[in-house]
Parts: sequence; C-alpha cells; structure tokens
Amino acid sequence: MMRILFIAPGDNVHTWKWVGWFGRKYPGEIGLIPYQDPALSDKLPGVEIIEPAIPPFRLLSPESWAEFGRITELVKDIGPGLLHALWVYGPGIYAGRSNYHPFLLSPWGSDVTVYPNRKWMKGLIQRNLVLGALAEADCITATSNFLANAIHGLVPEMDRPEILTYGVDTSIFDPAKIDKQYVFDWPDGAPEGQDAVTVGFFKKLDITYGPDILIEAIAKGAKIVRGLRCVIGGSGPMLQKLREQSKSLGVADRICFAGLIPHSDMPRALASIDIFAMPSRYEVLGVGALEASAMAKPVIVSRKWGMVEVIEDGVTGYLVEAGNPDDLTVRIIELAGDPENRRRLGESGRSFVKTNYEFEPIMESADRLCNRLIEMYS
Repeated sequence: MMRILFIAPGDNVHTWKWVGWFGRKYPGEIGLIPYQDPALSDKLPGVEIIEPAIPPFRLLSPESWAEFGRITELVKDIGPGLLHALWVYGPGIYAGRSNYHPFLLSPWGSDVTVYPNRKWMKGLIQRNLVLGALAEADCITATSNFLANAIHGLVPEMDRPEILTYGVDTSIFDPAKIDKQYVFDWPDGAPEGQDAVTVGFFKKLDITYGPDILIEAIAKGAKIVRGLRCVIGGSGPMLQKLREQSKSLGVADRICFAGLIPHSDMPRALASIDIFAMPSRYEVLGVGALEASAMAKPVIVSRKWGMVEVIEDGVTGYLVEAGNPDDLTVRIIELAGDPENRRRLGESGRSFVKTNYEFEPIMESADRLCNRLIEMYS
C-alpha cells in the first residue's frame, strides 16, 4: 500500500524538499502526482512519479474540469494511507474534489491570501473553490502564524491550522562548508576589491517582492557608500523594467542581474554577499531570508505579514517599512559601514534558524502529523 500520495507542483523546490524527504524515509511507499510541470526523478529518489502531470487549473478550461474525474479514479485506485496536497489553487482543489480521506492540505501563501479575495465573478468562483478544498481537508497546515490566522479567518469553523514551516537544512546552508564563492558577472565599472559591499536579492522578479524598491535604495545609498553594489538573482516579468530603472537612476554599473540561480548553488551565492535584502510588499514567510540567516548574513526584510517571523529586529537583521525605499536605504548604509555589526547579526541569525527553523526537526513533526492522520483512518 502507498503510504502517502502527494499532489504538488512538479518543478518546485518546496516539493523537492518535502516529498523528497518522505521518499528517503519511506522509499517505495511515497507517490507524487505532479501539478503543472513534470517532476524530475533525480530530485525525488524513492518516490513513484505518476504521470502525466495535471495541467494548470483554469476556470474556463474543459481540460481542467475533465481532470477531476481522472484524478478521482486515480486516487481511488491507488488507495494511499494519506492524500496530501501542497498548494490549494490547483492541487488542493483536485484533491478535495476526489472526496478521499484522510486528506491533508498545505497552503503556501497567495493560494489563500490572494485568490479568495479577488474581485468580480471570477474572484467569487475562485473563493468558493478554495473554501471548498479547505472544507474537505481533515487537517490543514500553514507555513507561518500569519498564514494560519489568514486560513482560520476563511474557515473559522475548522481547527486552527498546524504550523509546519518550510525549514532550512543548516548542514547544507553552512558558511563553514563553502570553499569557493559564487562568481557574479559584474558590469564594467562596478566597485570591486575590499571596499566593495554587496547587497543580495535572490527571488522571483515580481512586483510582490520589491526588487524595484531595492534598486531605488541602492541608488540612494550609492551617493554615500562608494563601494555599494547589488546582485539581483532571479527571473520574472520585471527584468527589463528593472534594467531600465537601474539605467535611469545611474546605477547600471553597480547592479549585476545574475539570472536564475539553481537552488543547489544558493549557499555559495549567499556566501558571496555581505547583506541580504528582501523588501517584499507582502509575503507569508520569506524562506530566502532564513536561508541567508543560516549562511550568517544580516537580513533586511519588510515589516509586513509573515516576514516579521523570520528575523529578530536588531538581533538577526532589521525590519523596514514595506514599500519605503528610504527606510531600506538607511539600514543598507548602516550595515555597509559596520562590518562588525554585520558579523554579529549574521552569527545571531544562524543561531536563530538552527533553533527555530531547522529542516530535519520540522520534517519529523510533519511525519508525526501524517502518521496520526493515517492511523485515524486505518
């Protein structure tokens, strides 16, 4: 019998980490129905990948609605000990419509904070679909206290979600294990040498995460800190706009657009910066900040939503006003001129992650939760 059948985005680092962990602990007993993209088998040893992948859920797509029947029959035929969906709008909807139990649902963020709150008829339908999936679940998890409260606000009649955050493997994100830093292709004229201070941003280039706010702060800070420079790693719809912004503000020679950096290279990339900045306009947690803290880097994040949970203000980094480049600039300038404070904040940040967000203990908690649900229906 299959122990756990996951329905989750096929090409996603959180799927690789979560499903992969269970695949290593229970080889041959874990299955995955990929959503949107095919899953990479080399990322998921010990996991049975069931194809074809589910196409993206679209309200007006007959193909999407036809998938309900296929997934229902597939789940019924497999008969797993537990059905676990990661992400509501898509995997959770398909899993909920299968009417299979026990059913564990793990929202990730915008699937319950954005989709249910959209306007007009489309938003109303999306809200009903999300609420229907949540109502079908025997248990719901959340990656932060903020997200747990948001979910509970949608379905107050249900138990408050269990907190199961993403977690960081500090044996991988370990500055002591870095023997070679990541090499960025800096533009001609960029500050270099011992005087250079590098601010890093590694995230999807989307308005949500505020890369434009960071570029504005770099432009302001560069007037005071001669060696200030910034690496922006990621891909997304804002790339061209950000390039144009850096030129218009006169800092094109201080900003490296590094492209999408594989997650396996992220420890080296983080080791190669001095300050990590994530000025998101909103975000339910901010695992990137936790990874930076694990690499003993001071972090600056917005005082908004779940991001306040990922640092201790003034101890592991700084909270700044969301959407305020001036507030961000002040902290960047402060840290750029104080290497001893950067070291102190970074060391405290690594301790904070090891104490509160270590990957292995979090996954052991997830395993105990899954076992409890499996036993309820066995």
